[in-house]
Amino acid sequence: MTVFLAAVLLPSSACNKQRVVKKKQVILLSIDTLRADHLSAYGYVRDTSPHLSGLLKDSVYYTQAYPNGCWTMPSHMSLLTGTLPSRHGITQPWGTAYNKKNWQLNDSIKTIADVLEAHDARIKTIKYAKLPTELGFANGFEKNIQVDPFDNKKKLAVLLKEIEDNKDNDFFFFLHTWKVHAPYTSPFFLEKGRLGREKSYELQHPRKMANKDHVKPSQKIQDFLKENNLFNARDCMALYDGGIHNVDGALAKLIEKCKLLGIYDDVMIVITSDHGEHFAEHDPNLFYNAHGYDFYEEYIKVPLIIKYPAGTVKPGVVANPVSLVDVLPTILGFYQIPAPAYIQGDSLLEPLAARRKYLVSEALSLPKQEKKLIRVGDLKYIITMENPAPGNRVNWEAVTERRLFDLKNDPLEKRNLYADLKFRGFCINFEKMLIKIIKDSTGANRPPKETTVDQETLNQMKALGYLE
Repeated sequence: MTVFLAAVLLPSSACNKQRVVKKKQVILLSIDTLRADHLSAYGYVRDTSPHLSGLLKDSVYYTQAYPNGCWTMPSHMSLLTGTLPSRHGITQPWGTAYNKKNWQLNDSIKTIADVLEAHDARIKTIKYAKLPTELGFANGFEKNIQVDPFDNKKKLAVLLKEIEDNKDNDFFFFLHTWKVHAPYTSPFFLEKGRLGREKSYELQHPRKMANKDHVKPSQKIQDFLKENNLFNARDCMALYDGGIHNVDGALAKLIEKCKLLGIYDDVMIVITSDHGEHFAEHDPNLFYNAHGYDFYEEYIKVPLIIKYPAGTVKPGVVANPVSLVDVLPTILGFYQIPAPAYIQGDSLLEPLAARRKYLVSEALSLPKQEKKLIRVGDLKYIITMENPAPGNRVNWEAVTERRLFDLKNDPLEKRNLYADLKFRGFCINFEKMLIKIIKDSTGANRPPKETTVDQETLNQMKALGYLE
């Protein structure tokens, strides 16, 4: 798509005539590790998401959406709380975040389920996501179903039945799937002849493959890819794209179910991701399970698609930058619930002129290094610092690298403008902004509390390749 339309609330005259929304129903789906530019809906060369493309005619598609972290835990907590990692407190890097001593969600911050429950206990809040309860991801949810609903047909059927059971209720569903995340197991887009039928089956059933010799699935799949000459950026990208295609098929069944139940026109469907994935664009050695290392676009640019109830918001494509902290206040706006004062995002239902003019991402995954990102317009400034302190993870005295990219004229981020004296003033101002934003973000926080993570969660993180 080359024409960009503003998504706007219909004018008051139209609102007076619009169909009354029967129920306040929201489905928020996070597709873990989904890069925006790998969706056919986004113009990608492979037809990875035909059903998602079909949803666009009824939706607002934000083409410049950023998460607030570049790996799963801090990014998802920002999505569910509308706050930056330095405020919600889930900031530990993955190398240390599962050593049985972890930060819990800041006591002063509530999840969207908490806010909905406090406003109206009749709203059903239901979570289908394998995210650690111990860190606060289940706070406020009436039902906390610790499964990936897109993992297989049986689990998807359970989810669809749950939606059917609640079709007459106001509800909020939070869904999260790992099916695009490594280990990549779908050969759908591999070149013909790369794998025979038997090996294709073996790749798509990693648990059975691993059980043969008691090797964890993530390692077994990497070994399998190496043995079959598939452990390279091109083939891993094809396998990754196959995972997107699989999720798109499951999404089609969810959309079809909403239509069969007669709730499609009224339900608000939000589809996004927590981070992207790197396939050797800036480092030839990083092409498998490669995220959490940096803030280049392939790491940090995600889809954000919102199907608002029919007749409430004009469908179209929005090109101005938005952030995942904006999702929660947008959903609360749909429910007509005031956003708590601690929320750092802006409702996308508000006019553009009333929203903040910058985006911030933080909470890198590396234990001894932190990067902070601020984007203003088309300029993106990234600071790298060593040995960050716990909590807000800053160490302004140990900045080792500063980078400025002009995304309009250098979309592949090949030229660091920090060395160009014409841009030095921008860099100084952006750094001052970052320092103030993060200081304000952490200023009112209570001290973080330690918690423990159960063995099942540890096993899951190992299976996904986060832990050895």
